[in-house]
Amino acid sequence: MAVSKPYQIFVGCPFRRDIRKNFDKLKSEIERDTPLSIVLADTTAVSSTDYLLENITTLIRESAGCIFDASGGNPNVSLEVGIAHALPASFVLTLYTRQPRTREERPAEQIVKHGGDLKPIIADLQGRVRIEYKTYNGMKKHVVERYLAKLPFMARWNEFKRRHASLAPHALRIFSDLRTSGRSLRPRVDAILDGSGIATTDLVEALTEAKLLVSKRGRSGGYYYPVR
Repeated sequence: MAVSKPYQIFVGCPFRRDIRKNFDKLKSEIERDTPLSIVLADTTAVSSTDYLLENITTLIRESAGCIFDASGGNPNVSLEVGIAHALPASFVLTLYTRQPRTREERPAEQIVKHGGDLKPIIADLQGRVRIEYKTYNGMKKHVVERYLAKLPFMARWNEFKRRHASLAPHALRIFSDLRTSGRSLRPRVDAILDGSGIATTDLVEALTEAKLLVSKRGRSGGYYYPVR
């Protein structure tokens, strides 16, 4: 059984360059500015259908929320939406509505319009939060304000920033460490705070009190993301 990760967000999007670059950028900026961890599905690297289903199902089940870009009715994204709907899991749909302008974009658009293999197969999703966008900035703004900000972990982070504005930039460096290695250790946090005038104990206690961090002792001791 997958362990719930309140800080993890699963993203499923088509591998069209114009769309994928938006979500690569979203991952970079969200992880820079928040403690969230963004996982982008990489279904093109999976050859076994059974493993694909198992892997995607696990990632969706253990994530606090999902973002699915339904542009073009991509079959892999449709599969991911179906899995999220069946679990059930929290998710938001995004839809790129800008008219194609480049040579690369136009053939894909024509396939959709003429009922080819990429004909939309996501149906019966009325009532779901749906974000239509033409620009990256518009998509990011609505994803953050209408969806991510409402997740419990993000709500706790926003409250932490309000109460401890001076600590937030240093806290983000700890979360970057957690995303890389799964845990952070006291010496690494000491190094992060070196010269800042902030004591490691004060920052860790503030993050722990806000339920954004868990501190453990013993052989496996260190600082971890919370499981709730």
